Amino acid sequence: MKTACILQGDIRDNFIIVLKEMQRHFDVIILSTWKGEEDKIPDGDFIVLLNEVTKLEGFSHRNYQRYSTAKGIEKAKEMGCEYVLKWRTDMLPTRLNITDLTNWANAKKPREFKSRIVTCAFRNLSVEEDWFSTIPDYFAFGHIEIMELLWGDNGIDYNKNMNMPVSMIDRYDAHWQGGDNASTIYCSEAELYANFKDRLQSKLNIKLSHETIVKGYMRVIDHNRLGVVWFSSGGGYRSISQAWEYPWWSEKIWLGKEKVVYISKEYRIKSFQQRVLRLLSPLLVKVNIFKQKLLFREYRRS
Repeated sequence: MKTACILQGDIRDNFIIVLKEMQRHFDVIILSTWKGEEDKIPDGDFIVLLNEVTKLEGFSHRNYQRYSTAKGIEKAKEMGCEYVLKWRTDMLPTRLNITDLTNWANAKKPREFKSRIVTCAFRNLSVEEDWFSTIPDYFAFGHIEIMELLWGDNGIDYNKNMNMPVSMIDRYDAHWQGGDNASTIYCSEAELYANFKDRLQSKLNIKLSHETIVKGYMRVIDHNRLGVVWFSSGGGYRSISQAWEYPWWSEKIWLGKEKVVYISKEYRIKSFQQRVLRLLSPLLVKVNIFKQKLLFREYRRS
């Protein structure tokens, strides 16, 4: 089994540490970045893709992330890699285990694909209407066939800020294609989900709900299993967990130990508990960042 890690994004602080860690686990490392980053790239045994920046960055830099990931997947496929990990250049996994990832991907895999997609349990809301549901974009691991279905750019127009499947446009008004207010409701993770759902439905010729897709074609894990440290561009850390006031998919929900919570796309914070969590959010962010500092310190000592 030949594995590849696609490190996508620009080159930031601590990138060399991330690179060296990934080289311990994968047969092939593909750095998919941008022209203009050449002077920041260290020497080493890995592949570098210097991509042209897309005309539009897309909401939350979605076009940048899609393009660099898609080019990395194309290269991995060209090299005969079977399993790939999509990963950010500014995230360090301190407890990565390729055997665990592979086992999760291959456990009860759908008969139509050679693996599931392993991803993390963050901000993957189940929304009514279903097209507005989301799945995480931090990382994903699986057989290249299904990873290409998730992150490939077939049919993506980089001249648009948002890319909606035709089947979704037929269901809703075309104004969801973009606009000043679209990103407040139709977030970047929802765009990733909508295109994945559309591709799955086209391939399988059946209609699928968010719950069916997550339970049947993915394996949701707690990101803490990987001991992720997320570096900020200013030399500090970014909080991985946030938006605690919103319901979200967890590993326990995926395992069937808790119930899936569906919300409306016009969802508003209403309950006392949610309002308290929103007020506590800045403190919880600081706690998360402090834990990352300790984790990174432990990693450097090991």
